[in-house]
Amino acid sequence: MNADDAILELGKLVESAAADEVGGDIDLGLGALLIACTDSPNIDIDGVLLNLDRMASAASGRIPSDGNELQQLNAVTDLLFSVIGLAGNRDDYYDPRNSYLNHVLERRLGIPITLSLVCIEVGRRAGIPIVGIGMPGHFLIRHRDEPNFFVDCFNGGLLLSQDECGALMREAAGDAVRLEAYHLDPVTPREILARILRNLKAIYWDREEFDRCIIIIGALMAVLPDHPEEQRDRGVVHLKAGNHDQSAEDFAAYIEAAPDAEDIDTVRNALSRLRDSQSS
Repeated sequence: MNADDAILELGKLVESAAADEVGGDIDLGLGALLIACTDSPNIDIDGVLLNLDRMASAASGRIPSDGNELQQLNAVTDLLFSVIGLAGNRDDYYDPRNSYLNHVLERRLGIPITLSLVCIEVGRRAGIPIVGIGMPGHFLIRHRDEPNFFVDCFNGGLLLSQDECGALMREAAGDAVRLEAYHLDPVTPREILARILRNLKAIYWDREEFDRCIIIIGALMAVLPDHPEEQRDRGVVHLKAGNHDQSAEDFAAYIEAAPDAEDIDTVRNALSRLRDSQSS
């Protein structure tokens, strides 16, 4: 599956979840693998999903018959971090492979959000409701029905109290940041996929790998079709890459979609200069 097809399927996945009248949500594992297909077109998606099923079966066998929420959660995290050996990549945190699920499972290395994603998906398959917590600077998980304790997957499944989450957030995002209650609210699968893509977007943008950045922003547009600023940003990257026609198309679409945006005059001026250069 090439990148264009993967983005198309990602958009269909988001659209079908939004249209589900019974409140269904995005298949997080499949969504993450479609993101990975934008980088590695030959991924065996069914094979990776089967591997997650096997992990879930192993996790289920580790739960005591009368296990409480924390014991259920520990069955997943202990298996993944102590037995299988998943770990946070401290040596090269910004390696893009840390954000692609196939590479995370193959290399057993990831960043907080992708390691958390593995826990969520293994838990879901094992009947353990694990939710993602989009704390600024450091993604966490917790059991859906145990709101007082959280797990830091980057640090080997470390169990944290709310106060310890605050200390971790200050360490990750700066001392001026204060933990608010909503920082520890569960996030949706769509928000998780968008955060993974934004991480990749920032990496490729900083590296000036414009072709890769354009692909990732296209995936972001599929996951967040109601965020026109992503099309504006793709226009900026196209401009940096020298793709003036594509840049003009994106800027024009952004102007149409967000006519009252604060930066609309800046984008209009950029589009005007582009069109002047194309006609000269």
